[in-house]
Amino acid sequence: MKNSTFKKNEIKLKPAEWMSKVVNYAQIKNAGLAIWKLPQDNTIHILYDLDGGTKLDEVNLDDLEAGFILAPFQAAENPNIHFKTDIKGSFSLDLVNNSLDELIELQWEKIKSEEEDSIIKTNIESLHKRLKKTVSINSTSKKDYINTVKAGINAIKTEELYKVVPSKIKCVNIEETLDIADAYLKACAKYTDAFVSLTFSPTSGLWMGATPETLIEDKKNEYFKTVALAGTQVKTENNVIHTAWTQKEIEEQALVSRYIINCFKKIRLREYEEIGPKTIQAGSLLHLKTTYKVDTKALNFPELASVMLKLLHPTSAVCGIPKEKALEFLAEKESHNRSYFSGFIGPVRMYDQSHIFVNLRCCQFTSNKVIFYAGAGITIDSDPEKEWFETEMKCKVLEDIVFHT
Repeated sequence: MKNSTFKKNEIKLKPAEWMSKVVNYAQIKNAGLAIWKLPQDNTIHILYDLDGGTKLDEVNLDDLEAGFILAPFQAAENPNIHFKTDIKGSFSLDLVNNSLDELIELQWEKIKSEEEDSIIKTNIESLHKRLKKTVSINSTSKKDYINTVKAGINAIKTEELYKVVPSKIKCVNIEETLDIADAYLKACAKYTDAFVSLTFSPTSGLWMGATPETLIEDKKNEYFKTVALAGTQVKTENNVIHTAWTQKEIEEQALVSRYIINCFKKIRLREYEEIGPKTIQAGSLLHLKTTYKVDTKALNFPELASVMLKLLHPTSAVCGIPKEKALEFLAEKESHNRSYFSGFIGPVRMYDQSHIFVNLRCCQFTSNKVIFYAGAGITIDSDPEKEWFETEMKCKVLEDIVFHT
């Protein structure tokens, strides 16, 4: 059962039908499932943990076997989950786009009996209907969010905070059956520069995301990378190349950059390469991005990724500065559980590389609704109405795909 792989067969399933079969199997077997595509890569990876994933008290990358990690914003509210690689495989997104008949079929006979074959069949309708209903939850109102933004601005004016990142949820009722697998494939095709994921476990439920923000990229005995990503504008035909960033957006991004540099200072790391800031596109949104790269081989610092993960998370891009004061503010003002939104997610130690991303632009599926999550960085120059609009635009990244509007 260990180290099972995929094999190529000619089959007559459409891509979304085949992907639905993959998710159905995880739900029926209570297995852990991670499906993902790295930025600027056309390969879709699939991984099963037949035990449903392992809950971890803390995440130490050096102690983990190759697999996939899903971590919450706050570990006290939801567990860290590690998926081991009982079954893994990959296929090209180009293959999905260009040929409906030639896909990769799972070696079903290695993981199920013939009796289960009648249950595990292509059934797009079942994906969200199999999920347990969550407790009653409502969208964050515009009034409540704007009041939180105003409270954040006041806290910054009194120098209690320098920046804070309040979040909101947007709940959309499911009026008819959703084609979640098709939505995932469309997200992969549309958000080529994002980490696009679809995950399931009995503990976390079913999530989808298309995040632009790298938290940690680590290649064993070679390099470590992290990024400062902040500032948001809606892309127009005129501002893709020449973007006029406001003082508020520039300062917001600078605060995130200083936060990373301060983490380096805590471990007395002074040798790093700083690239940026530069404008990057994430779907219909634009952001400012600065990349930090460290030669871990030259510094003889192979454990840097584990050390920095503990220092960085939750970053100032999703929490605020100073971190502890921002966490206290958010705990008081946010009425919802962020769950795995603004946590971190990605493959770890796969082929001697880890690619961990901040879990942004994500949504959670329940049997009767989809919950979209978004936040906005608040500084002293913030306009509450504009911050609300920014969160609406961030929710639309996946909302338009899930509901095909």
